[in-house]
Amino acid sequence: MTALPPGRELATGTEKWIVDGLVLAMPGLRARQLFTLRRDMLTQADYIIAGVDRDHDRVVSLLTSRWAELPSGRPCLHIMIQFVGDAYRSGILFKESWALHFRRLLAEGRPFPEVIALKTYNPVVHCAMSAFSGHPDITMYPDLAGKDTGRAELAAEVAGALAPGARFDAERGVVPGLGRPRDLYRERPLSRLAAANQYFAQHTRPGDRVLCLLDVPTRAGAHAILTALGVPLPSVPH
Repeated sequence: MTALPPGRELATGTEKWIVDGLVLAMPGLRARQLFTLRRDMLTQADYIIAGVDRDHDRVVSLLTSRWAELPSGRPCLHIMIQFVGDAYRSGILFKESWALHFRRLLAEGRPFPEVIALKTYNPVVHCAMSAFSGHPDITMYPDLAGKDTGRAELAAEVAGALAPGARFDAERGVVPGLGRPRDLYRERPLSRLAAANQYFAQHTRPGDRVLCLLDVPTRAGAHAILTALGVPLPSVPH
């Protein structure tokens, strides 16, 4: 697992190395088109964590994020990319990438983000994110059962910061027509949770994105996430 410099400092050759690796690692994703249209997902990232196949010097996973400003002033981390290559999804890359990501963030003296948000067409991503929501101080949005978790107002605030000017359906958590390319996935991935697959199939079409967020307002919630990732707790400035 490798922590790369922020996107503004990435060399052109490093960008190409990342994209070339992901194209090979995820044949079901139109990765080259994505990074042609959304180069900002690399260049505007504050944190870039790459999983590397050392035998072939090839990137096989990628996590990028940036800090987003919310009108309320709450610390919000926007996850721009969370990809794991097809052959590596049952391994430890996901956990290791998140652990290194938060170690780097905390080492800079940053507060643990009270809001962690991303936009996705992939139900697997929602399931991975919701795995962190077991603590009573952590709330996941949207709720797949359609329960009112009281986070619609926060979700609208986050959507305005992450997708300014775009239409947002706070009831379903959907930003219609936002994704580029529209056909990013050759086929929509399926998670192990039937409810997640059903929710995404019912509420999204190609090009739509679901805004998923974790509301983590307390130090106890932050500690729960870091403990799950195996990240030391004493220096959490939440």
